[in-house]
Amino acid sequence: MKKYSFLFLFLILLNSCFSIKFSNYEEVILINPYKDVNWDKVKRYKANLHTHTKESDGKEPIEKVIFLYKSRGYSILSITDHNKFTYPSDNKEIFLIKGIEFGKNQHHILGYFSFKVPENIENLNEDEILKLISEDGFAVFSHPGRYNKSIDWYINFFEKYPNLLGIEVLNPSVQKKKSYGDTDIWDEILSKTMPERQVWGFGNDDFHNITHLSINWNEFLIDKINEEEIKKAIKGGKFYICSAILGFDMPYIKKIIIDGKKGEIKIEAENYKKIRWISNGKLIEEGEKIKYKKNPDIKNYIRVEIIGEQGFIYLNPFAVIRSSAFHCPPRRWAK
Repeated sequence: MKKYSFLFLFLILLNSCFSIKFSNYEEVILINPYKDVNWDKVKRYKANLHTHTKESDGKEPIEKVIFLYKSRGYSILSITDHNKFTYPSDNKEIFLIKGIEFGKNQHHILGYFSFKVPENIENLNEDEILKLISEDGFAVFSHPGRYNKSIDWYINFFEKYPNLLGIEVLNPSVQKKKSYGDTDIWDEILSKTMPERQVWGFGNDDFHNITHLSINWNEFLIDKINEEEIKKAIKGGKFYICSAILGFDMPYIKKIIIDGKKGEIKIEAENYKKIRWISNGKLIEEGEKIKYKKNPDIKNYIRVEIIGEQGFIYLNPFAVIRSSAFHCPPRRWAK
């Protein structure tokens, strides 16, 4: 009896879709790193996260470095001397993130907040270096344009270490030949890791002397300057990177507007020449807005470049998640 009851129920369900075409629909979800930003009220804080002093190969003492950055309007700084933790005995001028730049013959790696300092750095490989950075800390690959590493080499480390958060896209040493930085490497990594694994872009001075001062920076979108807020911003990508390597006439972001129903992203900005939309390494559109749901050129991420006459801004990438499914629409009974 149970057998026939099940068969009867199955026939009823089948009849509800019978003679009606199944529709293949695609749901598109956008993961926005700036979703919690109230653009009308949020504060913006300039940060340089790659700085050297006389304690390694920099030309200036730490007190002068702090003074220089404070005088240029910076609120956050990380001293990242080579394989050495440098910290002032007394500092009330600027918020300092504990930092270090690991590496000698290896790919250089920036470590923040919590890490161990090795004695024999020249004998360690990148795996061993990344293990020195605790779960409470973060790591970033320094100036990847200096090295000849394959994209799969980078992806292997991003898959193994959750607190490896990104790459240094903007660094003056790379920008001597590539004014717009290591966007090629960034895009190749994102093309393979997104949307599951976000990889943020960082912009830094790699300060060694005064000629490197205030060229690139990270603009943090936080309400208060403290360790908790900064960690959340770094982990969540709630910042964007700026470069004045071509000049200090910078664009300004007023607002990012996401319209889920229209499937549209809109950038409201001032003092810009063009807004470029990039997906999987290709320029797919220019202008203040883009339709992301039905654009076949958009793959697994979108990122934005806001180009001014001289300065420019890169936003962190928006992940694009597409899920296809067969859907049996509600039955429309014939009259």
